Amino acid sequence: MSRDWERLEIGLGMTMTGENTAVRAYGRTIGRGKPIDGEKKLRGRGVVAMIVGMVIGVVGMLGAALPAAAAPTVTYPGAIGNLSLEAENGGGPLVQWQTVRISGEWAVPAGAQAGETFGMTLPAEFSRQAAGEFTIADPVTGEIMANCLVAAGQGPEMVCTLTDAVTGKEDVRGTFWMQARASQTTASETVEFDLGDTVEIVDLPGDGGVVPEDPAEAEEPYKYGGETETDGLLKWVVGIPSGYVADGAFTIRDTLDAGLDGHRYTGEVRLSQRAVENGALVGDWSVVDPASYQVRFAADGQSFEFAATGLPAGGFAYELLYYTQADGPVVQGDVFGNHAIVGTFETSATHTVTESGGGDGSGVTYTSFSISKALTGPQAAAAQAATYTVRYSVKGSDVPAKTMVVPVGQPVVSERAPLGSTFVIEEIDLPVVEGVTWGAWTISGDGVVDAGNGTYEVTPGAAAGVALTLTNVANPVPVVEPTPTPTPSSTPTPTRTPASATTPGELALTGGGDGSGFLALAAALIVSGSIATAVSVKRRSSVARR
Repeated sequence: MSRDWERLEIGLGMTMTGENTAVRAYGRTIGRGKPIDGEKKLRGRGVVAMIVGMVIGVVGMLGAALPAAAAPTVTYPGAIGNLSLEAENGGGPLVQWQTVRISGEWAVPAGAQAGETFGMTLPAEFSRQAAGEFTIADPVTGEIMANCLVAAGQGPEMVCTLTDAVTGKEDVRGTFWMQARASQTTASETVEFDLGDTVEIVDLPGDGGVVPEDPAEAEEPYKYGGETETDGLLKWVVGIPSGYVADGAFTIRDTLDAGLDGHRYTGEVRLSQRAVENGALVGDWSVVDPASYQVRFAADGQSFEFAATGLPAGGFAYELLYYTQADGPVVQGDVFGNHAIVGTFETSATHTVTESGGGDGSGVTYTSFSISKALTGPQAAAAQAATYTVRYSVKGSDVPAKTMVVPVGQPVVSERAPLGSTFVIEEIDLPVVEGVTWGAWTISGDGVVDAGNGTYEVTPGAAAGVALTLTNVANPVPVVEPTPTPTPSSTPTPTRTPASATTPGELALTGGGDGSGFLALAAALIVSGSIATAVSVKRRSSVARR
């Protein structure tokens, strides 16, 4: 592909060039004129207004009939949507050759693999001077989810290729942005993007569609630059209005700016001319015969002198195109610059390397665990057919706990959770099995932790999950020995204690010793006899009265 600025036929016998896409820089005057400081002075505004009106009307009708380019062949057509456009100047109508920022969303289905693609075709009203690349990355992990390539030319294709980062993920989606130029004028307020299985109609920024660039001739010299499709190759343009051509001649002295990123002239130049009528540029740009000018580059590649002679005495504006090559790889943020003196008027320009596209994306990797039942102990065989229940939840989640039945020897898989989740697992409702009493239960497997509260925790480290084993000890029911019935015991007959023998030297009661004890006993017997006699007499008297 030629390294010249892209030229585009748009009807009305006009060839519009992409050379005016960049913001032109204006400088100070040496010996004549006044500094512009960023404002372009124009002449012939009345005629210009008429021309602009005619071009908008006629070219706008032609632009509405521009054929749409076919969508690229991709794995997932329709993966892009929700597109929007933003003009470089932020507001007002979109002017031809102005940079447009295109933003949108993308999503691919679960199961998408590395090497698969999605993409779209830009409207015919948009173009890219050079092909470009950008990446879509996960903003958290930094993983590159897709590499995107935008073609050069009118209505270019954008194709993004998925990377290994999407493998095993679901809900893979994100956003993207890229830049293009509004190179075709149109009176339509919308443009169409071909997404593969659908066409999305998107509103253009501002009102009036894409309006033609003002064809008025600049009053003073200008300069601008930009990148080409060749890495590190920069393109520069110096504009020479017709008023700065004296007797068919003009001179340019150009010097690279010191203190910025290094680059050198390649030695390639091209001079073009375009007719000027009533202060407006008309017709096509045409290449001037190299015999009409001379150029001499300095030995160090940091400057050159240009002199043109023998040109028409008036009625033409000129643009000098030349290239510089960066001294090393070009990265975002690099700044290149140079300045030129046209006659006695100095103008300068810088170019900062910026991203022309980018985006973000992410996906969710899910995981799970499987669990199987194992029995040990003397009664394991007796409990083989029983039903066992496990309850589990995701730590820190509001989702209610779930249960599942786990047969002996048959693994059962849990529901999924995002990778990095911690499952909290416990056995509940142990079955009642005749002849079995349950011992302690445990859960084992890679990464399992006993939480110490009757639950176990595990955090699977991969999408494949982790296999666990729930083990119970089945013990026999203990045999309870019967408690013996106690035998009634007979009450023992008390043994009479024999009277103690008389101590030698003492007298017996029948003897002649102290008789007070005997007398007391005799008195008691007499009283008892008297009472008994009285009771008997009273009873006989009572009987006799009856």
